[in-house]
Amino acid sequence: MEAYFPEAFTFFIVLVAIALFATERIPIEFSAIAILGVLLLFFEVFPLLDAQGENLLGASVLLQGFANPALIAVLALLVLGQGVIRTDALGWSTGYVLALARMNVTLSFALAFGCVLVLSPFLNNTPVVVLFIPILQVLAHRLRRTASRVMMPLSFVAVLAGMTTLIGSSTNLLVSGALTQLGEAPLGFFDMTVPGLVLVAVGLIYLIVFGPRLLPDRPSLPERLMTGRIPRFVAKLTVGSEAGLVDKPAASNVLGISNTRLILVQRGEQALLPPFTDVRLRSSDLLVVLATRTALTELAARYPGLLHNALAAETLGADDRDQGQFAAGDQVLAEVMIPPGSRLVGESLERIGFYRTYQCLVLGLERRSHMIRDQLTKIRLLAGDVLVVQGTRPQLQSLRRTGNLIPLDETVVELPAPQLAKRAAAIFVGVILLAATGLLPVVVSALLGCVAMIATGVLTFEQAARALDRRIVLLVPTSLALGAALERSGGAELLAQELLFGVQAFGAAVVLSLLFLIVALMTNILTNNATAIIFTPIAVSIAQSLGESPTVFALAVLLAANCSFATPIAYQTNLLIMGPGHYRFADFIRLGLPLVLLIWVAFSLFAPWYYQLGY
Repeated sequence: MEAYFPEAFTFFIVLVAIALFATERIPIEFSAIAILGVLLLFFEVFPLLDAQGENLLGASVLLQGFANPALIAVLALLVLGQGVIRTDALGWSTGYVLALARMNVTLSFALAFGCVLVLSPFLNNTPVVVLFIPILQVLAHRLRRTASRVMMPLSFVAVLAGMTTLIGSSTNLLVSGALTQLGEAPLGFFDMTVPGLVLVAVGLIYLIVFGPRLLPDRPSLPERLMTGRIPRFVAKLTVGSEAGLVDKPAASNVLGISNTRLILVQRGEQALLPPFTDVRLRSSDLLVVLATRTALTELAARYPGLLHNALAAETLGADDRDQGQFAAGDQVLAEVMIPPGSRLVGESLERIGFYRTYQCLVLGLERRSHMIRDQLTKIRLLAGDVLVVQGTRPQLQSLRRTGNLIPLDETVVELPAPQLAKRAAAIFVGVILLAATGLLPVVVSALLGCVAMIATGVLTFEQAARALDRRIVLLVPTSLALGAALERSGGAELLAQELLFGVQAFGAAVVLSLLFLIVALMTNILTNNATAIIFTPIAVSIAQSLGESPTVFALAVLLAANCSFATPIAYQTNLLIMGPGHYRFADFIRLGLPLVLLIWVAFSLFAPWYYQLGY
C-alpha cells in the first residue's frame, strides 16, 4: 500500500480541487492557494525521490507554474485585449459583419464563427481566439446579447476545428513526434481530418441545440450593479460638421444610439420642441438629449468632441489645451451624487465654475421624476441630483474629499479612446501575425505587444494591471502543480495501464473507446500536451499487443487530448475567455462535460466502423 500512497493522495487532492473549484463556496483564489500549500507540505514531508535522491516534487517543481509561458501568454493577451476593447480598434470589423448580415443576430454570429472554423485548422488556436474575442464582445454589445452567451462557444469551436489537421493544435504535432520517437510512421497532414470532421459536426450540433440552454446569461459586474431602474441623464451637444449631423431631419433618435432621445434643439434664442416638424439640424445647433450613462459613453466614442464642444464656451473656455486633456487615454466616466448639505445645492454649474473648481467635466444630469429641458449649465442643482462626470481617477478621488459630491464607485467606467484606435489595431494585428506565422512564440509576441500598448500610450500601467485576472494568476499554477504531481508520481500512467490492459480481452473497439474516454477526462485535469506525451506510448503498446495499427490508437489519443472542454484550466483559450465571458468554473463543467461525453460516444461508434476494428 505504501508504494501507492503518493498516487492515492494526489488523486484525492485532484478530486477535492475539482469540487472546490466547481462549487466556489470558497473563493477560487483561496482554494487554489490552499491546495498548492497542501501539495507543497505533503511532498516535503513525504518526498518522492529519484535515483540521485532528489525530490521529484519539491517546491521548485510545484511552483514552476508561476513562470509557465502559457500563464504569461494568457495574462499578456488579456492586457492586449483590454487595449483593443477600450479603443474600439476592431469596431470596423464588427460593422462589416453586421452589414453583411443586415443586423440579423443569427447570421452575424454564424459569419463570425464560420471564420473561426476556417482559420483554426491552419493557424494556432490561441491567436485565432484572441482575434475574435474583441470582435464578439462588440458584436454581442451591439446586438444586445451578453458576452457569456458567445465566449465559451468561441473557444470550443476553435478547439474542435483544430482537431482536423496536423497543424491545427500543438497537441497534434506532439503526438506525431512521439510516434516517430517510438519508431512508428509520423501522422500525415490530413490523417485526422475525417474523424475530426465527424466530431466537429457533432460538437457544433450540440452547441447550437444545447448551448442556449446551458450557457449562463451573465452580464458583467457593472451591468449587474446597474440593473433595475435605469437612470437617464440630460446631456448637451453642439452640432458640428465632422459628426455628419448637419442637414439631418431632427428626430428623437437622430443620433442613432440606443437609449438616447432628443428633447430640445436650441438655435440661437429659439427653442425648438418635439414634434420636430420640418426641422433640419444646422451647424452650431445645441441639442439637449436624454440618455443613459451607457449611451453617453458610446456617444463620447462615436462623436468625439460633441459633448466637449457644447460645454467649451461655458465651462472650458477657448483654450484647446483644456479640451485636449479630455481626449487623453486615462479618462473615466462616473456618476456622482449631490448629498444634502452640499454647498452646491441651489447653485448652477456655470455659477460655481464646476470645471475650474474640480477639474472634471459634467456630461449629464439626472433628476428623478422631472423632465428637464433647460441648458445643462443653467440648471440649479438639488440634493439627490446625480451628475455624469468625466475625468481621471485621481480627480474623482478629489471630488470625494471635498464632501460636496459623492462618487458612486460601482458606476466608474473607462471612457473609450477612439483617437488611439489605429495605434492599438496596428499593435494587435502585429502580435497576431507574429504568433500565427510562427515568427515568434505566442508568449514573446504577446509580451512585446503589452510593452507597445503601454509605451505608445494606449494603456497606462494602472489600466494594464486592472486587465489581469487574479483567478487565472492563481488557478493556472495550482492546476499545473496538480498535473505535475499526477505525472511524476506515476498516478496517471498507473491508472491507464490498470484499466486498459485489463480490458484487452473485450476486443480492440472496446479498448479504443476506453482509451479515448480516459484521455479525454485526463486532458481536463492535466495539460493537453502532457496528456498526449503520457498516453501516446501506452496507446502504441496496446495497439501492438492487439495486432492493430498504432496510428489508429495514436489518433484516438490526439482527438481525445483535444477535448479540453470541461474545465477552464484544460486549455489556454478557455482561460482567455473566462474573464470576458464572466464565467465560473462550474459553467465549463455544465456545458463542457456533456460535450466530452457526447464526442466520446460519437468516436466510439464511428472509429471502429471507419477503421474496421473488431468488437
